[in-house]
Amino acid sequence: MFSLVEVKKNHMTAVIEILQSISDYRPDEKDYDQIWGDLQSQTNFFGLVALNERVDVVGYGSIFIERKIRGGKMGHIEDIAVHPDFRKKGIGKLLINALYQISQEEKCYKVSLACKEHNLPFYQKCDFVIGGLSLSKF
Repeated sequence: MFSLVEVKKNHMTAVIEILQSISDYRPDEKDYDQIWGDLQSQTNFFGLVALNERVDVVGYGSIFIERKIRGGKMGHIEDIAVHPDFRKKGIGKLLINALYQISQEEKCYKVSLACKEHNLPFYQKCDFVIGGLSLSKF
């Protein structure tokens, strides 16, 4: 059994470890206080962690709500990641559904996410459809 809770500062180290599975970027630990402060100052950020029975962080996901020029709001789901030992147990879908629910509560007209091609089947099972191309510049 897994539970979802709002991400807290004490979850940062575990979340960053889990996120290593989707990106090589790793902030310096000495910057964690600043990073957390900056993150929490954004009123459009909602982050969730999945906890197992022992209250270990086993998954993470977030959504940012963007206000558009026409007045509507759009949600951007980011950083869906599950600890390798806990994959294929429904945690990713649990996170996606909870973040989508937040978008509905925030009255978003659309929710988007970007993913690597090998993750397409998972997101399609979560009712996301290909709606264009996503490009990045690093």
